[in-house]
Amino acid sequence: MIKAKRRLAIGLAIMMVIGMAGLAMAEQAPKPITLKLQGHLIPGDMKRTVGRFVDAVESMSNGQIKIKLFGSDAIVPTKEILNTVGSGALEMALIAEGYWHKLIPVSEVAGLPFAFRNIWEAEYFMYHMGFADMLKKGYAKYNIYHLPYEAYPVGIMSKKPLKTVEDFKGAKIRGYGVMAEWLNQMGASTTYISGGELYTALATGVVEGTHWGDAGPMYIMKFHEVLKNYMMPEPIMGGWNNLLINMDVWKKLTPVQQRIIESAALGNGFWSTTNTRIIAEKSLKKMVADWNVKVNKVPDDQIDKMTDAAKVVWDKVAAKDPTNAEAITKMKGFLKELGYIK
Repeated sequence: MIKAKRRLAIGLAIMMVIGMAGLAMAEQAPKPITLKLQGHLIPGDMKRTVGRFVDAVESMSNGQIKIKLFGSDAIVPTKEILNTVGSGALEMALIAEGYWHKLIPVSEVAGLPFAFRNIWEAEYFMYHMGFADMLKKGYAKYNIYHLPYEAYPVGIMSKKPLKTVEDFKGAKIRGYGVMAEWLNQMGASTTYISGGELYTALATGVVEGTHWGDAGPMYIMKFHEVLKNYMMPEPIMGGWNNLLINMDVWKKLTPVQQRIIESAALGNGFWSTTNTRIIAEKSLKKMVADWNVKVNKVPDDQIDKMTDAAKVVWDKVAAKDPTNAEAITKMKGFLKELGYIK
């Protein structure tokens, strides 16, 4: 009888310890959170680009982290995203790198025209040559944690063919960042227009052309309905869509949650890059076959002239900031190793 009571007491004690341990674990378990993520793309394009990332974060965190997507200008105007994420009024954003080059000069180095010749080179520069760390430091000054997401080519569609340097002179093109600087160097006039307003601006002639992603994103934006010329090759092989996260929100996440977000961004960023390339190939064929879009191949001698104009922009960007100079020196060294420049 005594032995039975002793076994019962031991059993109850064990159950109490297990129960207390379970309670402690429950108390330590992170509370579920919902984060708002606004991008510079229209809603359908947001789903295509970061939809799998959002699903992966929720699945990998067992539902602890949910992310709600919002398209261009849905919560705040795109130009206000930096301050809004920095203040925490918006927890996350997807943005094309270079929007705030005046505040974060090194961001302008992401997507220099006529530098890399494929997106894999751009990704190597980002992940293996320290460019990602430079961007992190730049955004941290504005209370933002920065994550590289996907690399993409940047193409140009226009009302009239753009095949030579002369063709660019006087053309009214929507642009921003280094692309706008290169277009200006080529003799075009540029103005910034947000993604949500761009189709109307093109249709009404406010601008005569635009740079965007390549043919896939342009097809999704329906630019082929009003623009009938596509420039080839694309001026930029290595623009970037990247994720911004409010730093206070980031620091409140557990190390495991942070790793989940970083892993989901890395894996799904590569997935989106590959997926978009296939969409681009199919879309360009549709544009040509169904919408009478003409692909205008730039002659080699004109590519040399456009590259010379780009090099002027590289040097201007390098002169703006010591970190820019460091990044572009690294980039030029890499391009020399690849045999692209002397």
